[in-house]
Amino acid sequence: MERNALISGYTDVTPFLFYFCNEVYNRLQVDAVPSKTGLEVYQTALAEGKITEKERLLWEYVLSAYGAEEFTTKQLEKDFRNAAYATIRTFVMKFHEMGLLTARKAGNRVFYHVGGTSDGRPL
Repeated sequence: MERNALISGYTDVTPFLFYFCNEVYNRLQVDAVPSKTGLEVYQTALAEGKITEKERLLWEYVLSAYGAEEFTTKQLEKDFRNAAYATIRTFVMKFHEMGLLTARKAGNRVFYHVGGTSDGRPL
């Protein structure tokens, strides 16, 4: 754009406008199909009886204790102190599948945090 301004005496914003319009159009296409938020996904699963009382307690604990911080299943087991490792493992796998937890592998460890996944599942 700057080179065009030197040659012609004015700034050509056509490339910017093309980019901007293309991005807006693509965003409108994506937003045309509404996706459920994490809260909606959780509330629906809870209302349908797909979440156990222990999982509800674990979810509330994860939200209050970790917020946006990462945690491992072992750390959650140690901090929560009221569930067996198998229960914790089932919980994180289930909530990851629902899109409520995001997983990140680091070597042989998996770190979880509250939030949607990179493939567009709910937040």
